[in-house]
Amino acid sequence: MKDNLEYIRRKPKTDDDHLHAAHLMRTGGSFAKHIAEAYMCADRSNKERLKAAFPDLFTRFYDEYFRSTHGI
Repeated sequence: MKDNLEYIRRKPKTDDDHLHAAHLMRTGGSFAKHIAEAYMCADRSNKERLKAAFPDLFTRFYDEYFRSTHGI
């Protein structure tokens, strides 16, 4: 049944979601790794700027995090 369901991308919504994405992003390519490091060092304002500039990266890695932790 699971195979017949349409796959839903999960987007980060909370600060914790973005932090989970950033932690997983550190395992990605060099660009994603640098964005993750910048996010972890950033103040609130700069975190917002990074989330706005790279929503696709945060969505991709949060989605991977969510699937890996929920067995999907």
